[in-house]
Amino acid sequence: MAPIPLLFLLFFLHPPLSSSLSDSGALLLLKSSFLNPNPALSSWSTPSTPNSHDESPASPCTASWIGVLCLRGIITGLRLAGLGLQGTINIEALSHFRSLRSISFNNNNLSGPLPNIGRLDALKSIYLSNNQFAGPINDSLFLSMDHLKKLWLDGNLLSGRIPSSLSKVSMLIELRLEGNNFTGAIPVLQLPSLRYFNVSNNDLQGPIPTSLAHFGAAAFAGNPNLCGPPLAGPACPIPTTHLKAVEQREGESNSGKLVLLVLGILLGFLALVIGYAAVKSRRQDQFADSFIDHHDAVSVSEAMEAAAAASPVQLPSASSSRRRSKKRSGSNRGSGGGSNRGGGSELVMVNDENGVFGLPDLMRASAEVLGNGGLGSVYKAAMDNGVSVAVKRMRELNRLNKEGFDREMRRLGRLQHPNLLPPLAYHFRKEEKLVVSEYVAKGSLLYILHGDRGEDHAALDWPTRLKIIRGIARAMSYLHAELDSYDLPHGNLKTGNVLVGPDFEPILADYGLIALVNPAAAPNVLFAFKSPESPHVSPKSDVYCFGVVILEILTGKFPSQYLNNTKGGIDVVHWGASAVAERREADLIDPQIMGRAAAGPEMIRMLRVGVACTKIGPEERPGMKEAAEMVEEIAGGGGGGIESISPVPHTQPWREGSLRGSRDSRRSERSGEAPPEQWSGDLLSLY
Repeated sequence: MAPIPLLFLLFFLHPPLSSSLSDSGALLLLKSSFLNPNPALSSWSTPSTPNSHDESPASPCTASWIGVLCLRGIITGLRLAGLGLQGTINIEALSHFRSLRSISFNNNNLSGPLPNIGRLDALKSIYLSNNQFAGPINDSLFLSMDHLKKLWLDGNLLSGRIPSSLSKVSMLIELRLEGNNFTGAIPVLQLPSLRYFNVSNNDLQGPIPTSLAHFGAAAFAGNPNLCGPPLAGPACPIPTTHLKAVEQREGESNSGKLVLLVLGILLGFLALVIGYAAVKSRRQDQFADSFIDHHDAVSVSEAMEAAAAASPVQLPSASSSRRRSKKRSGSNRGSGGGSNRGGGSELVMVNDENGVFGLPDLMRASAEVLGNGGLGSVYKAAMDNGVSVAVKRMRELNRLNKEGFDREMRRLGRLQHPNLLPPLAYHFRKEEKLVVSEYVAKGSLLYILHGDRGEDHAALDWPTRLKIIRGIARAMSYLHAELDSYDLPHGNLKTGNVLVGPDFEPILADYGLIALVNPAAAPNVLFAFKSPESPHVSPKSDVYCFGVVILEILTGKFPSQYLNNTKGGIDVVHWGASAVAERREADLIDPQIMGRAAAGPEMIRMLRVGVACTKIGPEERPGMKEAAEMVEEIAGGGGGGIESISPVPHTQPWREGSLRGSRDSRRSERSGEAPPEQWSGDLLSLY
């Protein structure tokens, strides 16, 4: 009996490794499992100066470790795609992060058996595509992964049977298993949320489950031994054992059938009673929980789980929620009306030219987290009618009271320009605000430049980049004319806030917020305060941001100006100024623009515009109108300067049908190769 207390003593003296690690230590442990972590993960390091034992190292969130996604100081995701990493993944290190929701190791050279990802049961997204993981998968691996929504294992060397435990992952939306060596039959997956499924190019056999046949023949191609719809060809042969079983069942007595019939009637009656009670209860509480208040609801608020975990919102009591819901007019049909002046429990429409919706529509919407930034988090909400919108949850827009906030939002909602993304609606609370705008499927220019190595990135030739710069210049000139009373007409111009339409037309977001952001928080959340003259910002600070964007687009490098410290990225401002001074501008141009040709004179002239806009002294920079005119001249716009811009058309190409019931196309989230200077934050459609 003596060894038992000793074992307990050893357990308590030596707790599990993950519980004794700091965030930095856990990430360094993960880094050590890679054979070639540097230079890709060179930012993952602790200070070289020794610390005392009681002094904690800097958090990876504040130190901007590459690929580490944080929400209010808590690590919620890892984006390490396309870094050429070799070795394996240390699951013990990852299990340290209780709030980890997403991991991406796509397009690396990781090998060995598939890691025991089942231990990370809080994960919602797992991206392990295009690696060298090999061997069978434990059949019970996914039994405890109740929160998993996206699982990408395609392009590996996995073999054996597809785990049947996937049938227990009730929230699964995407399952990619193509391009492996899986054998055996496809398990029956009755998953109501499953929207994408692909097992093509394996060695599977047998009939395709009817529950998966609607995904089309392409999802099952390259498996010569599969049969049945949706594949063309003869029907699956009926096994001999099945024929014998049929004959045996035909000889059974009818008494068993009678018993089953009676039981079926009783169960049906019981189901009706339970269903009636559930419907009645749901109707009573239909509007009891608002978009923000109930962050555990299976809708948009469920997608806010990570944000809510970091800063939980107090839930009202059931009675107070019902009282609040009764005060709303009927079923909130009027919540989008223009007469509503910003009621605290309503969704207030500020731009209804493309359609009207209300808070109940958002409450019922399915959603996914797109990313987070200095101003807050952003979510995609897909409403029941097929319309998708972007919803931003912002905590720093608390400079004005309800009336002032409503006035400014309506002013922004009235702005009309083909290269601007106006707000559609807002929801006001003292602690935080929700701002709704249209969803742009292709995502941000930041992602296409630095996080994607697919078709969109390949399309960034010189004419396309020139088109993007020209559109940004036009929108900025318009803002500086319409919001000329603002110190910062935009205030937050960077490629993360430049969305890209289907035709690569740029669409600016997060503008005009200087009047809404708390002055104490503005230097930390608005990029214009990164200009050299900060904190004494002016419209020339917007010009500085515009210059940084030009240099980023032309060089293809991630600017260090976006980071809170000097680790990572390229100082494109200093680099550009030195190149102009030394007459070697061509050396800076992204080789992908030129191909095998030399840098053209338009590229050189545009780079010089970027350098002129980023001069140290504001008085040395051109005004925004002058900068836009220089861009127009380079682009060969003709017809004069910026004044010749045609008025905004009634419907923009990227908006067509977006609020009239047509579904936005879903952008592929396949991550591509990322450069060493890749941004350390979220590259997935950060608005």
